[in-house]
Amino acid sequence: MKTYKGKNASPGWSFSKAQFLRNEINFDLPVKFDFQMGLETQNTKYDLLLHKLQSDNRDTEAEIIDAYKLILNDPEILNKCHKQNPRDSRNIYSVFSDAARQLEALDDDYFKQRSEDILSIGKELILTMQGAQPNYIDDEDVIIIAKDLTPNDTSVLNLKKVKGFIVENAGPTSHTVIVAKNLGIPCVIGIEIETLEYIENASIVINGSSGEIYTDPTEEIIEKVQEFQNYKLDVFNNYTEENMSKLGIEFRANIGNEEELELFNDKLINSIGLFRSEFVYIDSDSPPTLDKQISINNKLSRKFSNTVVFRTLDIGGDKKVPYLNLPEEENPFLGIRGIRLSLLNNEIFREQIISILSSELLPKVKIMFPMVSLLDDFNKAKTIVVEEANKLGVEVPKLGVMIETPSAAISAKTYINDVDFFSIGTNDLIQYTLAADRGLASLASYHDCLHPSVLHLINNVIEVGKEYGIEVSVCGDMASDIEGAKILYALGLRIFSLAPSQAPLILSSILNSHEKITNLETKEILSQKNSQNVRSLIR
Repeated sequence: MKTYKGKNASPGWSFSKAQFLRNEINFDLPVKFDFQMGLETQNTKYDLLLHKLQSDNRDTEAEIIDAYKLILNDPEILNKCHKQNPRDSRNIYSVFSDAARQLEALDDDYFKQRSEDILSIGKELILTMQGAQPNYIDDEDVIIIAKDLTPNDTSVLNLKKVKGFIVENAGPTSHTVIVAKNLGIPCVIGIEIETLEYIENASIVINGSSGEIYTDPTEEIIEKVQEFQNYKLDVFNNYTEENMSKLGIEFRANIGNEEELELFNDKLINSIGLFRSEFVYIDSDSPPTLDKQISINNKLSRKFSNTVVFRTLDIGGDKKVPYLNLPEEENPFLGIRGIRLSLLNNEIFREQIISILSSELLPKVKIMFPMVSLLDDFNKAKTIVVEEANKLGVEVPKLGVMIETPSAAISAKTYINDVDFFSIGTNDLIQYTLAADRGLASLASYHDCLHPSVLHLINNVIEVGKEYGIEVSVCGDMASDIEGAKILYALGLRIFSLAPSQAPLILSSILNSHEKITNLETKEILSQKNSQNVRSLIR
């Protein structure tokens, strides 16, 4: 047996036959259609695919095809293509690859993934000009291996027979990964598929949760696939309203983009604990209009019947929006980001607040300000909300702080007369507490949610909440982590805002360890010298 390591993209284990899907461009092949005919044919293909996806209620994928059509017909791209020889496939493709390189150079994960989309669209256009036939799979279960996969590639696959994807060039929000997550298909990305050439038609195992691929798997590995299927069944059997009530837990969803909103389908979660509103800005080439913002807010309201915690614009640090012309900073994570950016961009901030107060969200929304390190910043933002609410003649919603700076966690008690709720953002809280950039793989061992110093800060916020009757939740990745969630429960947390896909697993894990967790004393947890010792308490 040999093991290969890629990046985990869609969780789960699968055991099936490996089949390569070869769709690379061969520029030596002559074109059958010139650029204009290829463009018209590709648009027709997208229209037919769009209709099929809409008919199958695959709305998220349909929205991606809509976006692909916009890119394919982008005036700037078309203008450059028309300047090329209409039958020169190499130069026409270079227009798309140049555009992709410009986005990739922005050093932002979102734009890097959009650059992959542009390359996929350019490739589909050239293959259409060459009259290339789509790849089909036999009528048997397979794990698809490909350099990359375009929407047209996946559209001709019998996805009921696809038991896994291994894709070299794909990002966490690429079309293939979204399809895989939507359909519950394990997916591994970021591995050089040339190293796997010898396994075609052989049976392999992939673990989409860890990013591992096993060729010539042992019986032990094959048994893990079956164990996963049995475990998955147990987890979902435990995921009931009765068990949530038994544990006194409330789950809320973290929603970070429109795809996640469309894909959301959990009957036990009726609230949002973290709506990352910055995606409305990141996904746009220009500032979103007030009507656009209100429209998205209305979608949120219609999808979720209970509380919606709306985090105001959290741009800066690792999240950039080119059209906002943010200054270059030596250390952007400690610079103008979160509430600091909103207070400096009064017009944008006020419009976002107006969009909330003017939408269907109003009766259920709680507004949360990010990156608050000073009570003064919170009160300045609060004043703006009150002013806009008074202008519109509406009630001021509950206002809270995202606790993600050590200063806010340490001084939580100073906020009690001003805030309505606390929500702990563990991702940044850990990085600021341990002085380790969470984006650096070399410092991954420092980004540990169970480090005692982090737990002391979290516990202080929870205790202040209990003492003064202020709602406390956790909306960072710690709430979606099995060990992290167990310790949070032991410290008294009962509102978990997490990735919806993790909810059944977190509930089942706490349920199965309930007696052990509830017997843990807070003093015992906080007295540990390191995170390894903390973990030993719950294992």
